[in-house]
Amino acid sequence: MSELLSQAAQLMLVGMGAVIIFLCLLVVAMSAMKRLIPTPEAVTSRHSPVKDKNSDTAPPAVLAAISAAIHHYRNGTKAANNKEKS
Repeated sequence: MSELLSQAAQLMLVGMGAVIIFLCLLVVAMSAMKRLIPTPEAVTSRHSPVKDKNSDTAPPAVLAAISAAIHHYRNGTKAANNKEKS
């Protein structure tokens, strides 16, 4: 029984050692890639965006389309519910 426990402990230590070595190699590789591969810089705009007074509202055509879709959905849902109840 003692031999079995010592083999289990040895196997556990070998496995944990392999994982630690792999993680250390991964950290080294990530550090090397960080230095070798340049990070992209943020693109800055020369002109600041000009906001229109009505820029936070949608165009009338879009509002009409949304309203029509909601109306169609609500009427379709009511018709489907009425069919289920019948």
